[in-house]
Amino acid sequence: MSNLEKIQKGMRVFQILSKIVLVFAIVGVALTSIAAVLVAADVLNEKNQFLHFLSASAEMSKGQLVGILTAADISLLFGGVITLFVYRYFTAELKEGTPFTSAGADRVKQLGIITIVLSVISVCITDFIYERIHLSSWNMFDDSGSVTPGICLLLLAMVMRYGAELEQKTKGGKI
Repeated sequence: MSNLEKIQKGMRVFQILSKIVLVFAIVGVALTSIAAVLVAADVLNEKNQFLHFLSASAEMSKGQLVGILTAADISLLFGGVITLFVYRYFTAELKEGTPFTSAGADRVKQLGIITIVLSVISVCITDFIYERIHLSSWNMFDDSGSVTPGICLLLLAMVMRYGAELEQKTKGGKI
């Protein structure tokens, strides 16, 4: 088995994994959205023991619970959008047959930029929500988990572009 075949098998595995993560993100967005709406509409309340459990154990109000669910929803939504771009990259790469193309390098660069920008926007929104509900100490969302991989993707795009240039030289008979 050649190195390119190994790379393609790995890309196929990552494509499948990104699709699974995307499905979980979509389900998570749906569930947290539904839960936030049900709590805000008083369908889930202290009478049916949902809020009683939370307010007794964490001393949390209905508004704070809606805020936490909304922050989680936004985080899942932005993570899902990033995962969608990851899935689209793997799909395109598998069609091209090699990661070393100019178009592939452009997609990885775009993915790096999207990862950085969306993670910063997501963190800003979730920070704002936690500040508004007076639970900023509960905020466990940070952007370091997405900014660093975004920077790594930008560096990887440069390596892939260099590989694409070498491949073009090889095909042109210059090497």
